[in-house]
Amino acid sequence: MKSFIIHVTSNKKSVEYANICLQSCQGKFDAQLFEGVTPETLHTYEAQYPFTHMVDSRAKDFSEQNKLLYKIKKSCFMNHVRLWNKCIELNETIAVIEQDSFCVRSWQPVSFDDVLIMNFESAWNQRIFKGFWKEGHKKPLIKEGIFDYENNKMMHYHRKNYYHDSYRIPGTAAYAVTVQGATKLLASLKKNGWEQSDYFVNNKNVRLQAFGPEFFTFKMPNLNMSHGKHL
Repeated sequence: MKSFIIHVTSNKKSVEYANICLQSCQGKFDAQLFEGVTPETLHTYEAQYPFTHMVDSRAKDFSEQNKLLYKIKKSCFMNHVRLWNKCIELNETIAVIEQDSFCVRSWQPVSFDDVLIMNFESAWNQRIFKGFWKEGHKKPLIKEGIFDYENNKMMHYHRKNYYHDSYRIPGTAAYAVTVQGATKLLASLKKNGWEQSDYFVNNKNVRLQAFGPEFFTFKMPNLNMSHGKHL
């Protein structure tokens, strides 16, 4: 499966991480580097991919309160938009990989509908480590083989820079998307506007599935690809 590792060539850490990720994919995935958007280059893509933020969203708050952070988040989201379009252009399922991911096992053909999370266990463990896990919330059952990521609620934004039930979000560091899934995501973008990528993908836009054991994990410190600082 063709896989695209998002990175920024102007950032040394991003290049370093992306190359480690690329090496880890050798013999496992058909991977290549994909030049990411930054706040400095964002304007060159906005004409090609015109869209606004969701009416009630984290992105909207950023647009009003922190212009730089708004551009950073939009740049990150733009990378996913470009790759959803690439998926449709190629007319085949692709993998979208962020630079700080690390491949741990070879791809095996899996039948799924829209989006397949490929680092499910690591994503959840990271959210537990960062304090997103809440007392009384049941940890998702991580199964062997393909399984549905059960998210029974829409994300409801609460204006304080967080989402109700945000502990459910597995992230978008390593996922595969079908042509059908990419089409649904772009249709939702056109209708509703953009939001931070993990919230957007997880907001009932597509059927989310996952696979265990996972194909990717985290081995490097999490790096924001748009401005090169650790989160």
